[in-house]
Amino acid sequence: MATNNIRVVGYLPPLYHEKLREYMQSQALTESAALVTIVKQFFDGSTRSERVANQELDEATAPLKAQIALIERRLAVLESAFVSSQRSRSARKAPYQYGPPPVLPPQDITQLARRLGVSAATLEEAAQKDEAEFRDWSRRRDPAQRSWERRGELFHPNSES
Repeated sequence: MATNNIRVVGYLPPLYHEKLREYMQSQALTESAALVTIVKQFFDGSTRSERVANQELDEATAPLKAQIALIERRLAVLESAFVSSQRSRSARKAPYQYGPPPVLPPQDITQLARRLGVSAATLEEAAQKDEAEFRDWSRRRDPAQRSWERRGELFHPNSES
């Protein structure tokens, strides 16, 4: 594809790369388009009225975001209770009658951060620690007291919890 644009090669620390990925997903942009937008904002800057409008929007949506986070935590507790009840029920009956209990799917950093009630940056920082320490840390924050472990780019519920 022919273009007049200049090619730039660079290396991002993992934390900023993750933030770039989150921005790309939230804005439905390709990596190149996201980088152009970010660089344009940096050099052109936003106007004061845009900043005020964005701040007002953030203030207006903050209560809704808090309610969504609370609902997600409550849903996680319900999921855990459902799994527990299925396990106790299947222990009394023949296991082949009900099939295997539901399993939590792997989560990306944004999903797990939301589930644990922390920012993606906080989760990334905690994930850099020792595996056992991260499992304990995640169990204390998980609404269903599940521990998590990182495998590549995804976080999986620990099968031992």
